[in-house]
Amino acid sequence: MKRLFHSIAVIAVLVIASLTIGSCVDDIDTSNRYTFTGHTIASFLEEHNDVYSSFITILNRGGKMNLLKAYGTYTCFAPTNEAVAQYLVEQDSIYRASLLPGSKKVIWTGVTSPNLEDLSDSMCTVISQTHILPATYLTTEMEGDVIPTMNLNDRYLTMTYGVDENQRSLLFINSAQVIASDEEVENGVIHTISAVMNPSSNTISAQIGEMKFLSLFSEALEKTGLDNLLQDYKDYSYTEGDKRGIGIYGDVTVPYPLNRYYGFTAFCESDQTFNDLGIFNLNDLYAKCKEWYPNATDPDFTSENNALYKFISYHLVNKKLLFSRLVCYNIKLLNNLFNSESNYTKRADRYEYYETMQGTLIKVTRPMSNSTYQTDVLINYTPMLTNTANPYEVEYNGIPVNIKILDPQDVKNDTTNYKGFTQEALNGSIHIINHPLIYNEDVMAGYVLNEIMRFDFSSLLPELTNNDIRWTSGNNVVFGTRGDYEFFLPDGYCKNSKYNTDETRLYYLSPHTSWANYQGDEMMCLGAFDFEYRIPHVPAGTYEIRMGYSANSNRHIVQFYVDDEITGIPVDLRILASNALIGWVNDSRTDDNGVTNDKEMKNRGFLKGPSTTYYGGSTLLRNYDGALRKVITTKYLSEGDHWLRFKNVKEDDDGKAQFMHDYLEIVPVGWMRREDISLEEKRK
Repeated sequence: MKRLFHSIAVIAVLVIASLTIGSCVDDIDTSNRYTFTGHTIASFLEEHNDVYSSFITILNRGGKMNLLKAYGTYTCFAPTNEAVAQYLVEQDSIYRASLLPGSKKVIWTGVTSPNLEDLSDSMCTVISQTHILPATYLTTEMEGDVIPTMNLNDRYLTMTYGVDENQRSLLFINSAQVIASDEEVENGVIHTISAVMNPSSNTISAQIGEMKFLSLFSEALEKTGLDNLLQDYKDYSYTEGDKRGIGIYGDVTVPYPLNRYYGFTAFCESDQTFNDLGIFNLNDLYAKCKEWYPNATDPDFTSENNALYKFISYHLVNKKLLFSRLVCYNIKLLNNLFNSESNYTKRADRYEYYETMQGTLIKVTRPMSNSTYQTDVLINYTPMLTNTANPYEVEYNGIPVNIKILDPQDVKNDTTNYKGFTQEALNGSIHIINHPLIYNEDVMAGYVLNEIMRFDFSSLLPELTNNDIRWTSGNNVVFGTRGDYEFFLPDGYCKNSKYNTDETRLYYLSPHTSWANYQGDEMMCLGAFDFEYRIPHVPAGTYEIRMGYSANSNRHIVQFYVDDEITGIPVDLRILASNALIGWVNDSRTDDNGVTNDKEMKNRGFLKGPSTTYYGGSTLLRNYDGALRKVITTKYLSEGDHWLRFKNVKEDDDGKAQFMHDYLEIVPVGWMRREDISLEEKRK
């Protein structure tokens, strides 16, 4: 213990004596790592009071010291005394500078004095909760751009990496360098940091406003009034977080969502990106927007039919999207019950569609099928328009496509162009893009969205993304004792769903690699249900609407409706694809690689599962007779809202029959008729 005490004391004196903490497990220096039986996080900090006394004061006044004395599982990022002193001076200086004549506005940092004793108890609570996670993470377990568990302020902590003058790896948490790591104690782990992590309560629009390299985007956001739509943080009227509902098998209870947080994402161009196009002020940007949106003629910036409003609203999404969760790639969950890389074929593109505040879609893709792009995340990727020596300079009639979302670690490291970059705000995420993001009907309807648009049903409900339900970390949630990771979704929780009966019971089931599902997860409905989802807004046109599901004897008989119009006869989801009513035959048992069988199944209203996803990590869904796509209808979808409705029609239902629904497909009829599309492409 004396050796550890001496090690941390030296760190406190020198401020930074890096212990070579790296992004790779093999680079971790464990020479100063100790485990003390009997120590808690609190007693460890108290044992080294001369290093952490200021942080201890903050923990005591913030009401969190007793928490760190108790049994539990926590990660504590502990700033040194020098770090706390520096933080108080800096924040007080920022506040006082904003009071001087000529300042545009008062910046309230929560700190109005450089003295620790003057810090308010409420600010001590905020700082304390910023530095504590309700789960244990060693540095060897920290990968990607964020730690996947929220802190006690319900905020994600970002991770970035660097090297010192000796080329040794460094780890930064919310820009604070980790200078001593992996001190394991009875109730968790302690990492010592060289700075206090910023506990800012900025909303996403305020956070954008603080980054000088986003000044044009910020000004446009304010002029259009769209900043007002990015203010919500939490629905305090939601009071059902402590409730439990009956599980899908009726023998255990499962949790309701703990909270109902709102979330947003902004995809932002830097001032330099605008400057490169000759845009140096708001008037320049507005003039360019009128070229991009010639039909948006209302001069009022706050009108939905104003060109500047159109432009900015296409950058905003009502989901909080971490960079590592923009698409389903390299996602491992729940003790590795799900591993996305065991679920997809190696060369399968990973993509998600997001509805913007313009009311139109963007498509985000990690194109694993293209070796030029597969390490990138791109917006509105168009394979048919990529024949160029520079894949990031692609345009269609002057409209940029293949827009790159910059890796936040690269942005953070580029202090010349992006000084002060902060990705995470109180209620959202900020991503920097390398070209203007523009909605153009010719590009989107003709190329980007002219395909099988596949939406995981859980993606239709923003609340599942914003509240750690979809792809959940599982932390702070007491699931049912069966070992299933499922949530009960009460009526009214999700705005894009409607329950038409009190008996409707809707669930989200977290991903399992062993399930025959598109992204591992599934939606499930039981009881005498009658409910609806709002269909994502797609370009006006005629589409084939399909539902992907897995069939087995536990399933339901369901009647489908679109906009309350009945579509065909009820469908028995218990019937396996190999049943003569559907007629599935494995491709290997046909003489033409399944081409004729596909046509026969389609005549009966069914398709085989996708050829890009595995069941159990080894069997393609296309080759599994439990994986099916049901054609619901072919219908013209005009602009605006459309609803897909499902109704229970199974007689003598005991409440246990399952309406499992995995994904929705919306497919342009014109695309299906094209003869230049390969068989492989149509089977994806």
